[in-house]
Amino acid sequence: MKYINIVLAILFLGCGTDQGEGDVYYYSITNNSGEPIVIKSFRSDFPNQEPEITNLAINEKIEKVFKDGLPPSGYSFKIFLGGSRFMDSIVVIYAKERYSIFKEECNQNQRNPIDYCIYSDDLKEDFVFTEDDYNNATECGGPCD
Repeated sequence: MKYINIVLAILFLGCGTDQGEGDVYYYSITNNSGEPIVIKSFRSDFPNQEPEITNLAINEKIEKVFKDGLPPSGYSFKIFLGGSRFMDSIVVIYAKERYSIFKEECNQNQRNPIDYCIYSDDLKEDFVFTEDDYNNATECGGPCD
C-alpha cells in the first residue's frame, strides 16, 4: 500500500496543468475599392443597439493581433470588426453611395468577411475590399447612413 501511495504521488506530481500557450492571430483588412468605406457591425435582433463602426480610407490597411488564452476561444473578422462574438451582421458603406450587407453564415462567399466557413480561426487572414466589391454593392438612391 505504501508503494502504491508513492507511485500515485509521483504520477500526481508529474501531471501538471501546463496546457501550452494560446494561439496568436494576425488579421488585416485593406480598402482597395477606390472609395472610403464605413463598416457597421451590429446584432440583427437588437436593431436599437448602436453598431460598432470601422472607418477605412482609400488604400488604408488595418491590422490587429489577438493573443488567445486557454482554453482557446478563436478569432474571426466578426470579432475584428465588432469587438464582440455577439455581433452577427455588418453593413459596408462605400462613399455614402453604395452598400453591402453581410450576415454571419456559412455560404462559402469569399466576399463576405464574416462567412465563418471561409474566414474563421485561421491564424493569419487578410481581407481586401476591391473595386468589384464597390461595383457590385447596392446603390443607396441618396446618401447612405
